[in-house]
Amino acid sequence: MNAQHNSDKHSEWQTPVDSNNEPLLIHIIDDEESVRHSCNFLISSLGLPTQMWSSALIFLQQVDIYYPAVIVSDLMMPAMSGQALQAHLNQHDSPIALIALTGQGEIADAVNMLKQGAADYLEKPINSHRLQEALERAQVLTLKRAQLYSIKKLYAQLTEKEKQVAHELMQGNLNKNIADHLDISVRTVEVHRSQVMKKMQAQHVSELIQKLVLLKG
Repeated sequence: MNAQHNSDKHSEWQTPVDSNNEPLLIHIIDDEESVRHSCNFLISSLGLPTQMWSSALIFLQQVDIYYPAVIVSDLMMPAMSGQALQAHLNQHDSPIALIALTGQGEIADAVNMLKQGAADYLEKPINSHRLQEALERAQVLTLKRAQLYSIKKLYAQLTEKEKQVAHELMQGNLNKNIADHLDISVRTVEVHRSQVMKKMQAQHVSELIQKLVLLKG
């Protein structure tokens, strides 16, 4: 009964897509060729696009880490480990979610990676159902991060005064109230407000507030 329930759950899963309406690419990184091909077979059987890499360094040299995707990476690799790769993604604010592959005796390291922001970890040999569940979570996490990083980039364009006006709008204040609070004219508020909406790519104040709420976490 449980197996049937799990099967139904997976069959209803709608694969997340990027801004071009394409399924997220799954990057498989492992220095062992047999593991790479085994992962590739399992993930491809789910209908997801894949790309294989023999090392994290080669991956970083050739891939845009700001483009939404998912990584399935071995934890222990020469030159650059899975932990070092996760640290690099964190340092550069990449939206890519990483799933770590672990062997026996590596669980503590895998748990540490979760604390650093990894989406999940899988023990070898890989269970196909656990893999699909991990991929589902990782894809959703990647898209959420991509949305947040996009908003951060827009917000960084605002001047300090525009940020103050944006904060006032978030509180539901009208132009006259904002002018009083910031000790500026209503006309100046209108100019700043227009710039805030333009730079934040918001058509309505409600859309602006939604973005600011996501930004504030």
